[in-house]
Order: sequence, then structure tokens, then C-alpha cells
Amino acid sequence: MTSYRKEFQEEIKHIHNEIIRMGYLAEEAFQKSVTALFEDNLDLAKEVKLGDDIIDSLERQITQSCVRVIARQKPVASDLRDITASMKLVTDLERIADHAEDISDSVLRMHDKRGDMMIPENLFLMSDVVKDMIASVLDAYVNRDLNLAYKIIRLDDKSDMLAEELISHISKQMQGCTDKQLRVYIELIMITSHLERAADHAQNVAEWIVYYIEGKYAS
Repeated sequence: MTSYRKEFQEEIKHIHNEIIRMGYLAEEAFQKSVTALFEDNLDLAKEVKLGDDIIDSLERQITQSCVRVIARQKPVASDLRDITASMKLVTDLERIADHAEDISDSVLRMHDKRGDMMIPENLFLMSDVVKDMIASVLDAYVNRDLNLAYKIIRLDDKSDMLAEELISHISKQMQGCTDKQLRVYIELIMITSHLERAADHAQNVAEWIVYYIEGKYAS
């Protein structure tokens, strides 16, 4: 192996390791935001918000590393595909973390309005589906697991269906409610939207994994 090739592989390995680190931070932020929601845990919600800058910084660093590798190493087709996929999927990981922060914002806003209002059961179910998608897509990336990537892509339909059912259910609950309850229901609809979008970004990451491995876009 030439020193040129060895240097290139070391740089790519560093990028992959940083993506894995960023992915686990995004997953942790998402899990904390959902726990904060169900437990009405303000400290946890604030913790998610404080950690978002670290994830944003990692995204910028990884993107800059990818650009430097392209400029300095002039990678061949398969390597370029790897770098391109890396640049794209870190954006989706960062967006997952953003939605975790948005959910935490909703938790903080509705804290003094929740009272004894119950969280819809389907919100628990949907959050579990999305958490599973995010955890699985990181496993698919770490292990270059094509079958798992395709499984995640198919799961997005389930999250879309649950979101539609949730919004319909919450909309019915809004009829005849108090102003305070209305504000909580609006936040729950926003949270449902953030869960759905986080699932979309997990699907996007899975599609970039397919692109990297197979050299084609998932259909």
C-alpha cells in the first residue's frame, strides 16, 4: 500500500469514527427528549438543548474534513461515493438532533399547562418506532448492513401512518377543550410532526447507506 493510499484510508476512518460519534450523540439527544416528554422532566429537556451545539459543531467539522479529502486526495469513484454519502448523512443526523431540541422546547413550553392531561397512547408507540429506526440506522452504518438499511426505509411508512392517526386523534380531543388544554394539544401536534420528520431523516440516512454500499439510490 502506498503512503498516499494509507493516508487517505486513515482520513476516511477518522471521518467514519466521527460520524459514529455524532450519530450516537444524536440518538442520545432524541431518547432524552422523548423521556423528558413522557416524564415531564424539565432538567432533561434543558440538557438536550445544551448539547445541541456539540452536534452542530461535529457536523461542520465532518463536512470540512470531507471537503479537504476531496480537494487533497482526488478520490476514485467508490471512495468519492463514500465521502459524498458521509457529507449527506451527517446533515440528516444533525436534523434528528434538531428535532430532539424542538421536542424539548415543547416540553418546556407546556410544562405548566399539562396538569393531569394524558399523553396519547399512540405517541408512545410512535416514539418507540422512531427510536428503533434511529438506533437501527446507526447499527446499519457501523456494520455496513444493507438488509437492515432497507428494513429502516420500509419502517418509515409505519411512522407516517402513526403520525396521521395521532394528529386525527388529537384534533378530535381539541374540540370543546379549555384554552390551556388547547395549547398543550397544539404542542403535541408539533411533537408528532417532529417525530415524523426525525423518522424521515433516519430513512434518509438508510438510503445514503444503500447508495454507499450498492452505488445506487434505494427505490
